[in-house]
Amino acid sequence: MATTKKTAVKKAVVKKSAEIETRHVGIDWRSLYLYAVCLITLLVVLFSTVALINAIMNAVFPDPAFVDVYAKPENAPSADLLAQQEQNNQIQAIKNIFSTFTTIAIAAPLYLYHWRQTKKSA
Repeated sequence: MATTKKTAVKKAVVKKSAEIETRHVGIDWRSLYLYAVCLITLLVVLFSTVALINAIMNAVFPDPAFVDVYAKPENAPSADLLAQQEQNNQIQAIKNIFSTFTTIAIAAPLYLYHWRQTKKSA
């Protein structure tokens, strides 16, 4: 009977020491890094998506040319100048579409890669 009790105590001690070995002391810097990169790239993708939608809307509906209502008739801009300003606004909107799309194209794969890395380490 005494031998049974000793083996039970030994098994309990072995189990307790195994639990202590698997605990992590301190900060898991790798996981912290991965989650931080995921958060940052996800925010970049979200804000770039909003900017992309805004740029598309500006390309479809460009801002009208600025007309000074207080200008004298002889100082008023010509119709050609107003059309040129509107065309420039549309060109700028198309450039914004490409830049925001590029930002999304770079940030989204970074996010996906780091998110997969967090799932592997978990």
